[in-house]
Amino acid sequence: MRSIYGFSKRRVLVASSLMAVAILASTGLTNAQLSQWRSLNPFRDGTLPIIPGVDEAPFLYSVHFLNPSYGWAVGGTCDIYVLPVGGNPNCVPFPGGAGFALFYDGAKWRRVLVPGATGTLTAVFAVSSTDVWAVGLATAVGPTIIHWDGIAWTLVPAPAGTGDLFGLYMLPGGADGWAAGDCPTDPCAAGEVDNIRWSGAFPSGAWSPGPTPSLLAAVGATLRAVSLNSGTFGWIVASNGAIFKWDGAGWLAQVSPVAVDLLSVHALSNTDAWAVGAGSTIIRWNGASWTGPMVAPTVGLDYRSIKMVSPTDGWIVGVLNPVTVEGLALRWNGVAWSIVRSWVTQDLNGLFMLPGGAAGSAVGDAETIIYWNNVQWISHTSPTAFPLFDLHMVSSTDGWAVGGGGLGPALGGSIFRWDGTHWFHYETLPSPESLLGIYMLNTNDGWAVGSSAGAAAPPVILRWSGVTWTVVSPPGVALGETLTDVHALSPTQAWAVGYDPTGAASAPILKWDGTIWASVPSGTPAGTVLADLHMLSPTDGWAVGCTTLGCTAPVILRWNGLAWSAVTPPAGIAGLLDVYMLSPTDGWAVGTAFTADGQGTIIHWDGVQWRRVPAPAAAFLFSVHMVSVNDGWTVGLDVSGGLPGLSLIMHWNGLTWDVVSTPPVPTTMNNILTAVFMVSALDGWVVSGFSFVAGFGAGTGLFLHYGPEIACIPSTTTTTTSFTETSTVTETTTSTTTTTSTTTTAPGGPVPGFPIESILAGLVGGAAALTVIRRRRKARS
Repeated sequence: MRSIYGFSKRRVLVASSLMAVAILASTGLTNAQLSQWRSLNPFRDGTLPIIPGVDEAPFLYSVHFLNPSYGWAVGGTCDIYVLPVGGNPNCVPFPGGAGFALFYDGAKWRRVLVPGATGTLTAVFAVSSTDVWAVGLATAVGPTIIHWDGIAWTLVPAPAGTGDLFGLYMLPGGADGWAAGDCPTDPCAAGEVDNIRWSGAFPSGAWSPGPTPSLLAAVGATLRAVSLNSGTFGWIVASNGAIFKWDGAGWLAQVSPVAVDLLSVHALSNTDAWAVGAGSTIIRWNGASWTGPMVAPTVGLDYRSIKMVSPTDGWIVGVLNPVTVEGLALRWNGVAWSIVRSWVTQDLNGLFMLPGGAAGSAVGDAETIIYWNNVQWISHTSPTAFPLFDLHMVSSTDGWAVGGGGLGPALGGSIFRWDGTHWFHYETLPSPESLLGIYMLNTNDGWAVGSSAGAAAPPVILRWSGVTWTVVSPPGVALGETLTDVHALSPTQAWAVGYDPTGAASAPILKWDGTIWASVPSGTPAGTVLADLHMLSPTDGWAVGCTTLGCTAPVILRWNGLAWSAVTPPAGIAGLLDVYMLSPTDGWAVGTAFTADGQGTIIHWDGVQWRRVPAPAAAFLFSVHMVSVNDGWTVGLDVSGGLPGLSLIMHWNGLTWDVVSTPPVPTTMNNILTAVFMVSALDGWVVSGFSFVAGFGAGTGLFLHYGPEIACIPSTTTTTTSFTETSTVTETTTSTTTTTSTTTTAPGGPVPGFPIESILAGLVGGAAALTVIRRRRKARS
């Protein structure tokens, strides 16, 4: 009995131990699954890829609020400022594009589906919570007019001969209103209309042609905006500077002081109205005539929307201001217009202010939405479409992200800050160069690095003092070279790595000693690219990269306190783009898919050697961040199905890397995810850099957040010609993350048509930029 009992006891112990191991092995995954990834942009949820030829789509054009807790914003896939809109190469997937609507409930913006035949929506007007109108570009099905009755959006028939619609205004009560735009042909043909009127209560009312079927029949211009004071007084402005006044019986042409495109009009009273347009144009109605243009605080910038709160308070928004590198926002104080910071690096297209002016909202390209809180503008969505290359979080309420304004330093580098609630464009930088890597020691001490201004200039190095970013680039060091990543151990020791864009020199390694940055020999051959580094201590650190800008072969270096030396990489892997060390005996590195089997490169350090770990997808992996030995993340681009590829997020659960499939980890998003940083197991961020669909000259900056938040999951809809199609809001609370392991057989060698020079080099601006994207500054702490 004793032996039997002992054997039984041992079996129980063994079984218990195995169960404990299994539980521990799954702990990382279990913890991580309590949260989910979601985009800050309601429409960028994976249901629509970035549009070919459009660098910042989808666009938002109009916003309207009933109160601080009820509002709508609309937009679509066509750029309505490039005329004729129907012929735009970016007006896809068909003439008129595809429209979308977003709803605000006082806490968040979420997508509400519109009928499948809806073209790009250009204007929205809320009469009440059960009476909301939106108009837009005509599609092959017909003109776009939709109505929200409190339950769903439905298509509403328009008068025969109606074309694209750009302006919309409804009078109180909703029984009288106007929409204005363009005729189906240019100039307008007989029977075609560019202005229509709504009469009656919905649904018994109807749209009919205005008293003057076409205001611009022989001109070939476009009616852009409409604003009314009453049923007998209002204004329409046009793209050729024309102005029309409504007197209750007809639209009467007025003498205009300008001949430029007028894009917005707002009537305060019968004796006070304002209009704005291209080239910083501002004009004003004084009760007898239109005067101006007024003195503006900018020159040559398009003003796209104006809303006046009173004769002494009003707002204008417009295109990106190249001086501040922010979407233009101007405020009127009764005497002059002045620039106000918008904190977002996007064109702003639409504007609405609630009565009293204490609250309002503006919308723009790349689904940008900002909100006025009576003190400043704050961003409700990702504040940029510029490419983002790296981020580092100090805490859940303090973080930074860096990037650039496109290929090359044309718009300079960008720094964005997280304050626990919003991301915002931090400041006009002290250096015009693109920033590729960032590392924060604490809230008052951090570094950012990037490209150089030319062959005779050092790479940019910025330091954060807790108050401002200042340039500390050392003269005469690493001239003409690019720094891709930086890592600090203390205020008196930091390291940076990079590459020579010309390929003529070995990879640069710089060290900060508390006073100056000095070069440290890397011992690498000419042309070597060091993409990332992670320092564990003053005597132990790692750097990874590629033998060339093509990034097909790996490079691994280790610091021993005295010198950097090469470490033999495991067989079968391609170039490395990021490294993260948990300890001297546990670390990870990821890289490209230029492997013999076409799979993504993932390797693990066990304290003795690097070993390859299977990747569940053919992918370019740009960043890795480990929370613990059983919990980690890597992000990049999945090219299993070929180009343009799909955004990719993978999770390590202690046993395998699995592809995460959860809303809105976008299974159809084409953004290249460039960096991941986990504040904790349930709190993390991912940023994006470029899109192959949009092209490397276009930014697709985007923030994805991982946290225990409600996911907005839109239901599906199908395109139809029915005028009664409806759509609904679908929102679900999810507390688990679904992961799937897949086995993919990819073609061996480099992806056809996908040279690393295109992804890395192209990613940041030229062949050199290719490694630019690999600056994964690891959140290592």
